[in-house]
Amino acid sequence: MKPSLILLTGGMKTRHTLHQQLHQLLGDYLHIDSYAVDDGLPAELEADVILFSSESLKEEIAHVKSMNAGMFITGQRTIHHEHLDKLLTIPAGANVLVINDEYNVTLELIKSLYQLGINHVRFFAYQKNHPYYDGIDVAVSPGEVELAPSYLPMILDIGVRLLDMTTILRIVEYCRLEGNVALQISERYIRSIIELQQKLLLSQQETKKVYHHIQNVVDTIDDGILVINEMKDVTVFNQKLEALFQIQADLIIQRPVNMVSLPNEVVQFILDGVEESQFFSIHGVEVVVYRHSMIEEQAIVAVFKSVHQASEIEKTAQRKYREKGFYAKYGFDDIICEDPKMKALKQIAKKLALAEHPILIQGESGTGKELFAHAIHKHSLRKNGPFLPVNCSALSESLLESELFGYEDGSFTGGQRGGKKGLFELADNGTIFLDEIGDISLSMQSRLLRVIQEKEIRRIGGSKIIPINIRIISATNKKIEEQMKVQTFRNDLFYRLNVLNLSIPPLRQRREDIPLLIQHYITKNGNWIKMEQSLMDWLKRAEWNGNIRELKNTLDYMLTVCNGTILTKDDLPQYQTAQLLENNQPPPQNPLEQAEHRMILKIIMQCHEAGKAASREFISAKSKEQHASLSLSPQQVRRRLEDLEQKGLIIKRKGRSGTRITETGKDYLDSLLRVEKADSIF
Repeated sequence: MKPSLILLTGGMKTRHTLHQQLHQLLGDYLHIDSYAVDDGLPAELEADVILFSSESLKEEIAHVKSMNAGMFITGQRTIHHEHLDKLLTIPAGANVLVINDEYNVTLELIKSLYQLGINHVRFFAYQKNHPYYDGIDVAVSPGEVELAPSYLPMILDIGVRLLDMTTILRIVEYCRLEGNVALQISERYIRSIIELQQKLLLSQQETKKVYHHIQNVVDTIDDGILVINEMKDVTVFNQKLEALFQIQADLIIQRPVNMVSLPNEVVQFILDGVEESQFFSIHGVEVVVYRHSMIEEQAIVAVFKSVHQASEIEKTAQRKYREKGFYAKYGFDDIICEDPKMKALKQIAKKLALAEHPILIQGESGTGKELFAHAIHKHSLRKNGPFLPVNCSALSESLLESELFGYEDGSFTGGQRGGKKGLFELADNGTIFLDEIGDISLSMQSRLLRVIQEKEIRRIGGSKIIPINIRIISATNKKIEEQMKVQTFRNDLFYRLNVLNLSIPPLRQRREDIPLLIQHYITKNGNWIKMEQSLMDWLKRAEWNGNIRELKNTLDYMLTVCNGTILTKDDLPQYQTAQLLENNQPPPQNPLEQAEHRMILKIIMQCHEAGKAASREFISAKSKEQHASLSLSPQQVRRRLEDLEQKGLIIKRKGRSGTRITETGKDYLDSLLRVEKADSIF
């Protein structure tokens, strides 16, 4: 019959752990029962050996009379070997609070820890009546973590303490177990230690693999990487830095950064720098060092970037922006003007470009608001970043929202798989131009206001907040001040957008720029063509309600339909020809002048229809033939033709084509003929 043993513990967790240990070592030789005081004890306790888990428990149940045993043993306890790695990973010099439900047991545990050689940290004993512990880095507890104060930064459970081998061998000796049981039990205990060691070795090997993998990754990066831990020791120094500083990493890593052979100004910046980056010249290589703090790890990461390489990366980025069309196409040189007000406006715009504030550009449609937006971005500190224009009036509210903010995968039917970045994200570190801002709805105004205030966006259907760094340039041809009065535009958004302001004058207020613009557009189209002065004079007098856009469209039309090498009023679009007749009719003449004009224009018209040249001599001869009373000499015909040309009624040309009547001249001739017919009736 096997000898019997009863294990008595305070709590169920301790009972379970110690019973499992005893069963593993002595289960083949003893009959083992166990009870926890917290769960209640049986009426009688009788066995060959009664084992108390601690001296305090023995004192606690000393009043129990129904305990019979050949021997009472108080167990000696030690740290659970499977949790030793948790203690060994605590940083050296850390303040560690040891927590247990009894103070004297806590002191025993601390003594045991020091005896095991765990002396790289400072241990402090927990006391129930002590509410606060200052400067504690981590807490450890043998299965009593629920006692730990909630304010502690880290709490480690190192498991219930096991019975030490002294206690196990006392049980073996008392029960007089046969043969070499003690040796077998020792071997089992040692085997568990060996298994733990194997696990630790395997873990170390895995850690080394991970370390070498990370080191290989760091070494393949084109930038230099240096990391300093909380003790100011260098922990990472990759191959790029070896080449840059011309020093082996083995002489740097795990040494204080102040003690290694690195330039003092570089070390000083990494340790105490205020700016995120700084320029250095190291062994003739120009680099920019970027400094990043890792708060949780209490470490500093320094990234060394080659200025040349950064320039190449920037060029690549700019090339990608251009491929996608995300760049400013025009500069201030593309804004053609001689008007003093416009010249002053360009100088103001250049100054506004160098600021980072939002800009609101106001002006009539076609005045060149987008041209100014392009030029401002191109002249700004963000010129190497993307430039994204969007016409707010050209998109519906839902489409505008998805374009600006983007959306997550599955947000709506027909959406791009995987979601889509919005224009705000794509414009990060650059400029977004919101044209026709006065046309957006109040709900979109609210979302835009939040973007400006918080500098962050959230995609449609998403929950992630995405920080953005953009400059907003907006433009409108609406009277936003009037919109605010009727509450169709938010006052707070207007004042956010209108930090800086440009007001572009209409073309009719800068008429002296019209010839310059005309010449620019004609030359730009690659045409070698002139414009008759009377047409230029009329173009300068026109109202141009569509401003520069209308002027450009008019010139494009005229250059397309003209015949020959000179632009005339006949080449104007039809709607402008009507304006010309309405606004530029020749002043009324006396009856003799009207009769002469009617005769000359009829002769020119007849020649044109017959395909003949209307020379001065021919017109003079015809006048004598048809109207003796209106007979004109060639010299008189010349003066009359000059007058008619100034009025835009004819075009004088040399050679076979000769003088011809214009569309305006035809209309004028028709009006004279109607008058002549009416007079003949009466």
